[in-house]
Formats: sequence, structure tokens, C-alpha cells
Amino acid sequence: MRREMLRQAVHLSGFVFVFILFASRAMGLFLLFSLSAFMLLYQEHIKKPKKTNRLEKLIRHVAFKLVRKDTNKPFLGAFWFYFGIGFSFLVFPIKIAMVSSLILILSDSLSTLIGLRFGSHKLFGSKTIEGSFVFFLSSLIISSYIINPVSGLLCSFFATFAELVPEFFKNAKHKEIINDNILIPLVSGFILLLTQHL
Repeated sequence: MRREMLRQAVHLSGFVFVFILFASRAMGLFLLFSLSAFMLLYQEHIKKPKKTNRLEKLIRHVAFKLVRKDTNKPFLGAFWFYFGIGFSFLVFPIKIAMVSSLILILSDSLSTLIGLRFGSHKLFGSKTIEGSFVFFLSSLIISSYIINPVSGLLCSFFATFAELVPEFFKNAKHKEIINDNILIPLVSGFILLLTQHL
């Protein structure tokens, strides 16, 4: 649970980037895609067993506390997280990009923490009914408030489904081929784009 709380604290760092993107899209995109590239390259580097200096050993020690134990590709989840936010602001109008990013940052974090702490009814794989309900409810509040209630309802439904999709493809999820950090903002952004005027 402590490891997951640390992971979700990193997730919440996405708020900083949303504020930067809102102020300057170009600067925010540059920072996010630079960070994404670093995560992608570092996840390959860190897997190589070799002698390292004390600083890198410390970085590895801290970094591995922030990744899931069941992944064989550390930091690829972080890559998809930052890339997902950046890609949303690249392809969607700013208001829709902001909503889809907030759903990824806030709803995904809340659902994970609530699911781990209070989840007692399994849904699919590691997901629980309690966690998925919190995801749906929080994404409904975010999208309804910023866009409109009809769009919010449809967005929340499809975003919740997108969060569950990796659980149907365990092998692909383990290899980080399918990741909810990219699915959630893309699906929610696309649905909002289609339904924003309903």
C-alpha cells in the first residue's frame, strides 16, 4: 500500500504539467515529451546489470520503489503517463485535453487507492467494483463540471471501460503494450470531442 501511495503521489505531479500546459502549451509539451523520452530511455538503461556509482545506485533504489512489482519494464508506465497527457494537449482542444488529463491524474489515482484500501469485490483482474465506481464517479464530476453532464456521463462510462481494458489482456499489460495511462486520456478525449455539444 505504501509503495502504491508513493506511485500515486508521482501521478499527482501531473497537475503541475496541466497548469504549465494551460499557461503555455508549447512549453508544457516540450517538458512532457522530454520527460517521456527520458523515461523511455532510462527504463532500457536501468534494466542492464552493471556496476554503478553511488548516485545511480541511490536513484535506482528510489526509482524501483515507485514501480509496480509485477512489471518487467520499469518506467514504461511513467512514459505512457506523461506521454498520454502531452498527446492529449497536442491533439484535443485545450478544455477537452484538460478534462482527459485530470481524469487520468485524479480519477485513476483515487480508484487505485480506494480499490486497494476498501476494495473487497473483485471485478476483473486486479480491479475492484469499489475502485471502478470511484473512477466513474470522479471522472463524471470532472467532465460534467467542465464540459456538460451528458458528455460527462458518456465520457465517464467509456473512460471507466478504458481503465479496465488492460485487465482483459494480461500478457500485453505485463509487457506494457497496453497501458491505461494512454487509453484513459485518448478515449475520454475522443468521447468528449464527439459529444461536447450534446
